[in-house]
Amino acid sequence: MICAGVGLSTEANTARAALEAAEQASGALPDRGADFAIVFATADHQQALPTLLDAVAGAVSTPYVVGCSAAGVLAGGREIDEGPAIGVLAVRSDVIRATPFLFQDTGDAGLTAGLHVGQRLLSSRETRDLLLVWPDPHAVRPDRLLQGLDATLGPVPVAGGAASSTLPGGGTFQFSGGQVSTRSVSGLRLGGSFRHHLALTQGCRPLGAPRRVTSSHDHLILEVDGIAAYEALRAAAPADLFEDPEVAMSALTIALLPEPGESVLRPGEYLVRNIVSVDPDTGVIAVAADVEEGQSILFAIREPEAARDDVFRMAERVAAVAPPGGYAFGLYFNCLERGRALYGEDDVDSAALARHLPGVPLLGFSCNAEIAPLRGTNYLFTYTGVLVLFSE
Repeated sequence: MICAGVGLSTEANTARAALEAAEQASGALPDRGADFAIVFATADHQQALPTLLDAVAGAVSTPYVVGCSAAGVLAGGREIDEGPAIGVLAVRSDVIRATPFLFQDTGDAGLTAGLHVGQRLLSSRETRDLLLVWPDPHAVRPDRLLQGLDATLGPVPVAGGAASSTLPGGGTFQFSGGQVSTRSVSGLRLGGSFRHHLALTQGCRPLGAPRRVTSSHDHLILEVDGIAAYEALRAAAPADLFEDPEVAMSALTIALLPEPGESVLRPGEYLVRNIVSVDPDTGVIAVAADVEEGQSILFAIREPEAARDDVFRMAERVAAVAPPGGYAFGLYFNCLERGRALYGEDDVDSAALARHLPGVPLLGFSCNAEIAPLRGTNYLFTYTGVLVLFSE
């Protein structure tokens, strides 16, 4: 049995908002009692986090309340990107075992935090468990966190998003139970006999087929398919885009395919990375990732209509493969550069999910980066939406 409910409040008063959202969520549960609850809250509520956690824990009848700050919250078919918001997902189940955690950075950008999480959860090795993580990206870098988790837990799937906020400087907060922290990673280990289905939607459209990096050095791409990288980029991009070089560089990206030498593109299975700079004289492109010779890449472009089409196709695909009993609940980790910043309007992703997954309690937030497994390896994603759906 899996029962779940979701609630959302945009009330400015933290105590009233937390109670409103939690009561909405617990209303779907037997006796209004949950085994665990996930909460995403905007920075408007930072000064009253103990009040928030007490209110949620009391309303859903569990101390296992875990989550993080969010620049925007998605719940109940809505996306709140401005102003105060608290979203609560409450779950009761006899087939899911939830273990919440909270670990601080020790000064090495999250590697040791990942090792500590993995050491605590060693019983998850070689299981079907799922880890949900919400790191502070300014202290616990998602890539370093994944290194620590992979070193201790092996190929256990990890999904989630880097915490975000609208605070000056982008400072975030994490919480688990009664503990509240910054420069940390919070999360849940979910074990048991449940099933999960994961899907990705991309905010950047590929420009043509995969290409091969033929010369590189660290994060510099020198040649692609034997010609200067910048020449290859200009040839692939729309011709009029370079009439304004600044606009071109803000729209164009590089996408890495997960396997070296891969020549066939599977829908959505690529890792978008920003172009940091270009040198038209030498033809070199600097990318926000190390790129090895032989790496398969795509040139890609941030494009609202393509992103809109992709999220609706993703939602349609997951609806088509729903189990006989349907999905019990879901989580959606959405890049904060999507939403209004990409589409120019609100609620595009939430509308796609609501249309194809009606009645499924969904909670999500706008992330600084997204985390998900792809072909058995956990990766850091950008400009991406990660949907995780749970069923019996």
